[in-house]
Amino acid sequence: MGQTKQKTVLITGISGYVSQYLLRFKPENVRVLGTARRPWPVTKQENIAVYNLDLTRDVLPQLEQIDLPVDIVLHTAAVSNLGQCQSNPELARRVNAQATAELARWCKNRHIRLIYFSTDIVFKGDHPPYDEQAQPEPINMYGQTKWEGEIAVQKSAADFAIGRIALGLGRGLNGTRNFVDWFLERLKNRQPLTLFTDEIRTATYVGELAKRFWQLALSRETGIFHVCGAQALDRFSLGKAFCDYLGKGHDLLTPISLQDMKDYPRPADVSLISTRTVNGQPFVIPSILEFTSELFSL
Repeated sequence: MGQTKQKTVLITGISGYVSQYLLRFKPENVRVLGTARRPWPVTKQENIAVYNLDLTRDVLPQLEQIDLPVDIVLHTAAVSNLGQCQSNPELARRVNAQATAELARWCKNRHIRLIYFSTDIVFKGDHPPYDEQAQPEPINMYGQTKWEGEIAVQKSAADFAIGRIALGLGRGLNGTRNFVDWFLERLKNRQPLTLFTDEIRTATYVGELAKRFWQLALSRETGIFHVCGAQALDRFSLGKAFCDYLGKGHDLLTPISLQDMKDYPRPADVSLISTRTVNGQPFVIPSILEFTSELFSL
């Protein structure tokens, strides 16, 4: 048998947290290009060509600078801070929805496969668990604009897949940070860890998440996929499990309710179910608690 043809994959937002794990678990038959709004020195070390892309402006003329043929786009770039989206809805809609629509049209015109990174926050959180056929009903601007991005991809792209992520967890790489880094830092400094008892999600080890997105990207599967762990847990329960693994007590853990937070609406339970298959194999990821050793190591 001949060798599998190398695929050229463009990752938007290549300096971001999830993208760092995409690079870490990159398949051998993939060549990566990237886009970023600002220069990112790590790519020079890894010999990755990175193009400037500002999603606050029309992306189509900017994408013309990419003079290499692209087979697949992994669209990770977004305004993902919930508070920022709520306080600046125009920015959130421009980046998460309109820029996604422009990118989708670019991909369609060039016969490029598009993989869109979405979120469990597209759901209201009152009728869990949610499978891929469930109707989104976002209650905050982040969820709303990511759902608008999903709609744009489905309308504008020919060859696409949408992966909804459920709280990817792991240590930050190359200057990025995650909930796990915050958790460890506060434990080390003996600072209180305030965690929700009623925000429930199917958290996922981000390394496993990256592997599944590569699997999806290199397949011919289309439509919506849920990239989630197999166990629904609230943040406070996660914190207790993490402390137990690290041999720490629970004295720094402080329970808090979503009802105590009034800055913007937060869905209570957006637990996801994965019912799709990729290349005939289930897409289910084990519970986040089965990856504790990976979560706290680099």
